[in-house]
Amino acid sequence: MPPARGSGSKGSALGESDFVVVANRLPIDMERLPDGSTTWKRSPGGLVTALEPLLRRRHGAWIGWPGTVDDVDTEDAPIVKDDLRLHPVRLSADDVAEYYEGFSNATLWPLYHDVIVKPIYEREWWDRYVEVNRRFAKAASRAAARGATVWVQDYQLQLVPAMLR
Repeated sequence: MPPARGSGSKGSALGESDFVVVANRLPIDMERLPDGSTTWKRSPGGLVTALEPLLRRRHGAWIGWPGTVDDVDTEDAPIVKDDLRLHPVRLSADDVAEYYEGFSNATLWPLYHDVIVKPIYEREWWDRYVEVNRRFAKAASRAAARGATVWVQDYQLQLVPAMLR
């Protein structure tokens, strides 16, 4: 998917990243410790390994889901981990069921993989897919400096480039 251009404002606490990756998942996983507190652990993956040098050089940011089911009304400050700015997009249990497991995996995945399994179509899944893509686009817009390059990685987010434009 071609990169979209960002439109944030340079110099504020948000909107200062010249290169923004928008992916379904953040490159970290939240880990609950025995005392109930949480910490972040870097997750393995080729995308972060490939893009990390560019993220560091270009004052980059990563937008993604932290992998936990949460209250979507919570807007978190960016997480700084290993000098990378990570912007979480929270997903509710309904988001995961309809946007991710439903439309992304039960509708799009079969379409993009030779229809080995018949795609399932549910209007509610599409509506949730649009809503979640809008939240990712909004987070990317807040993180991106004016003229930034925004790299949208995952098929789960294929509406984000047009929403940013």
